[in-house]
Amino acid sequence: MTKNMEITDTPKVSLIIACYNQADYLEKILYSLLNQSFTQFEIVIADDGSEPVFAKVIEKFNSKFKYPIQHVWHDDAGFRKTIIVNGAVKKSKSDYLIFIDGDCMVHHRFIARHYLRRKKGVVLSGRRVMLDEEISKSISVDQIKKSLYEKPSFWWKHCEHAERKRGFYLPFLFHIVNFPGRDYWAFGSNFSLHKNDFIEVNGYDESIIGRGLEDINLSQRFKLKGFRTKRLSNEAIQYHLFHRSEPVPHSKEDEEIIINPKHFFAENGIIKNLMIKYAK
Repeated sequence: MTKNMEITDTPKVSLIIACYNQADYLEKILYSLLNQSFTQFEIVIADDGSEPVFAKVIEKFNSKFKYPIQHVWHDDAGFRKTIIVNGAVKKSKSDYLIFIDGDCMVHHRFIARHYLRRKKGVVLSGRRVMLDEEISKSISVDQIKKSLYEKPSFWWKHCEHAERKRGFYLPFLFHIVNFPGRDYWAFGSNFSLHKNDFIEVNGYDESIIGRGLEDINLSQRFKLKGFRTKRLSNEAIQYHLFHRSEPVPHSKEDEEIIINPKHFFAENGIIKNLMIKYAK
């Protein structure tokens, strides 16, 4: 696709990538996305205030995908994922949304499996293989282009023992792990749902500022709404690139409030001034 080619059709999937700096990791993720077996998707970068070099990486890849990459950015004022991801959803063009973080490469069938399993009122959530620092830094573009990171022999010695089971592509397990009556949690770095369902809970709660717990809050509100969350483990696989994380900044009191919402609808969410509709 050339930059000036007119896009006449609508993507079937909008992939929302929550990012902050780490342009080298974004580049690796975008290379992994070029391997996707399913190509009818757009990428929407939810950029939480990255430096200008970030935009240069996006520009480098913009002509390589079927649809132009959308770059949604706001000033760096601390961790404000809730706000920027909601903003990215507003810009998205598809009726189906997949959410990942800017530190996770994906299996070449990642988008295809999310899209195949989609269903109204259902949230899908996969897991990730947590790669160590050594392999995260050393993995090359050529290795990513060849999808070598998907092979257990590539990452076997570079992740914790408990993580290894998550790296095997075994889609037949879907109906076993999702037997009736069993529910799951939506992991913020790997989940999908219909856009209308995301809006039904009013997206992320933008009152949650600072790293951590925003995804738990959203997952809890999915449950309060009555949505079922199904596992896509061993199917929609991610490979998490190592980085150190800051501690969760919330007080114990605030944590209790965040992880135990009383209502499925976020008052300060993607659409404002609608709480009165659901407050009955």
